[in-house]
Amino acid sequence: MGAVLFRLALLAAGMGLVEIGLGDALVRGSLGGWVLALLVGLPLVLGGTAGFIGPLLVAGRTRKGGDHGRDS
Repeated sequence: MGAVLFRLALLAAGMGLVEIGLGDALVRGSLGGWVLALLVGLPLVLGGTAGFIGPLLVAGRTRKGGDHGRDS
């Protein structure tokens, strides 16, 4: 449960920073806004997303045989 909350915190923080950074970058043309959005926020979003997607991909790859849950 702690790992899920950590991933959600990463994702939420990254999305918030991207939103704040893009607001400044697009409205004011701020270089700091672009840095905040692209170099700080985007890696956090990707890290939080990869935390959820990675285990799903690994679990799907380790399943062998059978119909993989499909109805016949």
